[in-house]
Amino acid sequence: LIRQTDTIKGRKQLFQSFCSHCHGMTGQGDGPVAMDAPSVKPPSYSNGNSSRSGAGQMKNLTDGKIYHTITYGVNNMGPHASQLSINERWKLVMYVHKLQQGQP
Repeated sequence: LIRQTDTIKGRKQLFQSFCSHCHGMTGQGDGPVAMDAPSVKPPSYSNGNSSRSGAGQMKNLTDGKIYHTITYGVNNMGPHASQLSINERWKLVMYVHKLQQGQP
């Protein structure tokens, strides 16, 4: 499977395939899994608070914190290193930054 992730549209498709089931299509934490199990609902990228010590708001998460979370997981989110290449994880970091700004 060849993924076209070098465009914003491709990054969005990558996010939809691997992240939206929990994080929702716009990163608000309202994906179908989260809605069916509120105890696993992730915070909104644009206006939620991070559970990571000292991280503050989700919209202020750095590249490194986002990449680390995608790679190793945090809280209810499992690691995605075996599912996504290093390059794909960085593409998702770039897309999450758009969602942090409220730009789906």
